[in-house]
Amino acid sequence: MKVVFALLALCLTAFTTFAQVDTLNTGKLKLNIAALKEGKSSYAVYFEDSLGHRLSSAALWDRTIRFSKDAAGKKIYHFAWDWYQKDSLLAHVEATGELPSLKPLSHYANYKKRGKFSYIFTNNTVTVPDSSRHTKRDSTFSVVMNPPAFEFPMDLEIFPLLPFKKTGQQFAIAFYEPGTPKSDYYLLTVTGKEELQLNNSAKVSCWLLKINYGRGSYATFWIADKSREVLKMKEYYRGRYRYKVKLY
Repeated sequence: MKVVFALLALCLTAFTTFAQVDTLNTGKLKLNIAALKEGKSSYAVYFEDSLGHRLSSAALWDRTIRFSKDAAGKKIYHFAWDWYQKDSLLAHVEATGELPSLKPLSHYANYKKRGKFSYIFTNNTVTVPDSSRHTKRDSTFSVVMNPPAFEFPMDLEIFPLLPFKKTGQQFAIAFYEPGTPKSDYYLLTVTGKEELQLNNSAKVSCWLLKINYGRGSYATFWIADKSREVLKMKEYYRGRYRYKVKLY
């Protein structure tokens, strides 16, 4: 009988834990869209080894959000991301989507080493626009986003919109990396809250948000409680760490 009660308790605990995971995708309006602000944010991005030794010079990321309306009066967001390394532009990314759902509409990317990529989103189906179809793969590329997902390149803008309430919260958020075979859920956990030291006199209260990317890779984001912006990120992958630090 004790074994039976122990098993029931274990099952109840597992069920309760699972039930506490808040699922978010573009079909569920759970994000705090009011915290999404127009403007430009710049980040220093660099790598360190496990001993804290810098592995490369820092890159500069400029990220911009602005709003507009389409011909029918529907609100649209415009996202832009420029990646500079040693004064050279390595990547330029542009994306648009609907507000308030953040449902993607279009994606364009120009990478210095990888080339140009364009995608359009129609009713959660991703295809390559006619004007960008240069190969057989372009013509046949079609992905149904199940679950309906946010655009992964906008993680720094989307994470601060989560409905933070307490340590221990868990979110399953749907993301899609343009050009990949499918969208998927990623588990995020609010691991705590701490004062992030900005300089000798300034500290900012931040939520700590951890994401598991899979295959041993994970990252922690420091998200300002009041201004709702990512101030710092520390990511682990294959024995080294990548940092993103907001400059201004």
